[in-house]
Amino acid sequence: MTESDFLLKYRKSAIMGGDKIPRRPPIWCCSCGCKRFRKVNPDGTDVPVKVKMLKNIRKAPASKINWSSKMIETALDNKDIYTIHHYHAKIITELGECETLSLTAVSTEDAKELAKELVSSGLLGLDGRTCMNIEFIE
Repeated sequence: MTESDFLLKYRKSAIMGGDKIPRRPPIWCCSCGCKRFRKVNPDGTDVPVKVKMLKNIRKAPASKINWSSKMIETALDNKDIYTIHHYHAKIITELGECETLSLTAVSTEDAKELAKELVSSGLLGLDGRTCMNIEFIE
């Protein structure tokens, strides 16, 4: 699973392993991440630790990801930053599923097209593939 696959599936940021895994990686860390340490027995050996697998990770809301439209790149290339807006869109699919999205687009029509594209391509993890209603929230 790549970092982008993990982001799309669980909507959480992650750092994937690979060549950068230290020889003795830290097992424990404080909640803010500033201190990392290993749990060690009095004789200096590592304490066995249970590892929680990814199957128990709950999805974060889709609003955690800021989706941007293709028109944003054009606006940035033209240095027209005042046309870029941030929207919160509440979408409802044909199956009655409701999700709130965080969108960056140049207009409400552009944001609607982006929301429809995200739903139809299945990137939100919803069963429905058609937007029945899109409502913008302030």
